Amino acid sequence: MITGMRERGKRRIGLTVALATATAAAVLLWPREDTASPESDACFSILSKLEIEASGGIASCGNALETAMTGAVPGHKPPEGKPQRLPEKSGEALELVITTYTERMDTGEMAPVPSEIKHNLANALSHYAGDTYEILAGQVDYSDPQYSTTPNDIDIDTPVMGDFLDALADDGDSFKIIRETLFDQVESELEALDEQDFLDEPMNEPGKAFIDSALGAAISSGTTVGELRRARLNALTRQHENNKAAAEKALLEDYENYGFPRLRRLFQDRSVALGSAETAAGRQRLDSLLSKAAEAYSRSTGFKDSV
Repeated sequence: MITGMRERGKRRIGLTVALATATAAAVLLWPREDTASPESDACFSILSKLEIEASGGIASCGNALETAMTGAVPGHKPPEGKPQRLPEKSGEALELVITTYTERMDTGEMAPVPSEIKHNLANALSHYAGDTYEILAGQVDYSDPQYSTTPNDIDIDTPVMGDFLDALADDGDSFKIIRETLFDQVESELEALDEQDFLDEPMNEPGKAFIDSALGAAISSGTTVGELRRARLNALTRQHENNKAAAEKALLEDYENYGFPRLRRLFQDRSVALGSAETAAGRQRLDSLLSKAAEAYSRSTGFKDSV
């Protein structure tokens, strides 16, 4: 066991029952400003399941979905610092949106996410940065009711969250919102480590669970950053499939800004800030942690990512 897992029972309530009986479930009316489409019909069907009456075009639906998932007006940014717990019905709305847009059809294709609402969905997901980070780290199956994400108890398994990222990754601006909030989670995890974490591997005491917080952070962060890189890499490859030079330039820029180099710098900066990088033991420990982070990153991307 690398990091302490939160294993607590979770009260699971059906979305329809919970939202139909919640006294706070208000009826929201959104004006109609353009014609209906298969994409907007699918979007509004999600609102219907959430007991939200709405009408209008796809942009209106995206705004209504974002509000349902965050409890705030569209475009509202999550507060800085530790992720906050949102109302239970907001988390249930997030789960429904993710599962709806990642359900596999008979053709094997995912339900398409309209481009007009990708920014809404990405911004909503940023309010669940802590939960998303735990899911992507993938140390347990968070769709299992005995495990709960922090702080919102989201029931989504890692592959499903990966599919959701795939559905958003071709919108660079939207995907950047998600990546920045998750890098903030990596920084928070590293800031919780002290000098001793960056100097030595903890002793394995008989009869006690072995907990190496720094190693856990290396594996969790490497896995998460790698999963985000995988989704964006695939999107960029598709976008530039007919222009090799443009593809290489875009992939290299993305790698430098959001790939392993950025993660490596965060570990190095933390080691320097703690003073552990000044000792041979500290430098050896840092190399070991970066090696484990790189292995986890490569597993998530599916190959040794150098561009």
